[in-house]
Amino acid sequence: MNNTIDTKKELILKTARELLAKNGFAKTTLDDIANVLGMKKSSLYYYYENKEALIEDVMNNETKNFCTLINDALNSKGKTIDRIINYEKAKFDYVLETIKMHEISTSVLFEMKIKMFDQIQIIHKKEIEMLKKILNEGIKTKEIKKCDTQRIAELILTLSEALRHREFYFASFSINKKIDFTKAVDDMVFAIKLIFDGLKVK
Repeated sequence: MNNTIDTKKELILKTARELLAKNGFAKTTLDDIANVLGMKKSSLYYYYENKEALIEDVMNNETKNFCTLINDALNSKGKTIDRIINYEKAKFDYVLETIKMHEISTSVLFEMKIKMFDQIQIIHKKEIEMLKKILNEGIKTKEIKKCDTQRIAELILTLSEALRHREFYFASFSINKKIDFTKAVDDMVFAIKLIFDGLKVK
């Protein structure tokens, strides 16, 4: 019985995620979700007491999936710089695939980020801790010199966020412009290499 409930819940979450990504939070209703699933709205209340509870579960699930992805990327084998580059590429790929999969407009994406502010703060803290861990390991193995790993981690996150925002900003001026992170990823890799060039053990 529990497996049936879990499977149904996963389907509800998947459908809700797709509709939220396509239409935004304000325009997506429980009726919309129920219609796509071919069920009555009242049946959704068996799983979620209201729209807010469902949205919260969608965001929690998204946070979990994203953290698993970046954790796997950071824990890949290789030099410190390669692990951080893999992690950044994985982040850009995740955002781009989410946009492609659900045809998210830049306005909906910004709305989602506002709604997910608390979750984004949680993810941000986790990313800082994971980056610091990788950087500290690099110091121990003498790949890089001693440095303020907190500030370096924050700088990497700030650069990454700024480069994605640049693409969203330019895309927002054109209805048909598709977001392409190719230059953003190249710039991010270039920035990481510059940072690590300054961290080389002399």
